[in-house]
Amino acid sequence: MIDLKTLGIYSLSLVLSGSLFAADADFLKNKLEKEGYHFVQKIDAPDGLEGWTGYKDEYPSTLFISKDQKHYIVGDLFDASGKNLTEQAIDTHVKGAVLDEIWKSLEKSTWIQDGDTNAKKIVYVFNDPNCPYCHTFWQHARPFVASGQVQLRHIMVGVIRPSSKGQAATILNSANPAEIFKQYNLSNGKNKLVEMKNIPKTLADQLDANTQLMDKYGFYATPAMVWKNASGEIQSQQGAPKDIQKLFNESL
Repeated sequence: MIDLKTLGIYSLSLVLSGSLFAADADFLKNKLEKEGYHFVQKIDAPDGLEGWTGYKDEYPSTLFISKDQKHYIVGDLFDASGKNLTEQAIDTHVKGAVLDEIWKSLEKSTWIQDGDTNAKKIVYVFNDPNCPYCHTFWQHARPFVASGQVQLRHIMVGVIRPSSKGQAATILNSANPAEIFKQYNLSNGKNKLVEMKNIPKTLADQLDANTQLMDKYGFYATPAMVWKNASGEIQSQQGAPKDIQKLFNESL
């Protein structure tokens, strides 16, 4: 004879086991999310694996998690003919999300506004106070800025000379950074800035974050520009452009 109490306990244990299994089904996904991986779209995967597109630190990838939650693979997936399915998946699902993240990171950096805040187009410029090419770029950009078509956002860094960081701090710490920056560029950098020796920690951290952002995007010289073209795709250039009109026309 079957004991109904025993049956009830057995049934409950099955329900609890099922709940635990369901909770563990996303164990690796949850772990990876906590470590900074952004899952964007689930994709087809080989048997025994769950496939995803996503990105970490703005680097896109495809990721495959074993159904037993013991292993995961980050890398390219090819079919039998040698076609790279990862590239297609990233272009379809992740590219736009990563570009949005890049633009947001530029927005969050510490920069000096140059031009109409309502200008249609924005160009971010990594700028070192001791960079003569930055002064040249600033001068050549005046017609586009003055017309209200373009606003420049100068992301201040200190990478050229030991004094650069202190001079950038002097600009940013002034009562009117935009005006000090303007006058400095009008003099073509000849009106030397006082180097701040004891930079407040908050300001030093902001300048360090700007430099890290510059390194992250692979720039090693200033000026370095980042903008969106007419199609909304992010473009970049390192060094003073030979044809500044072409650069700004691409951003309009």
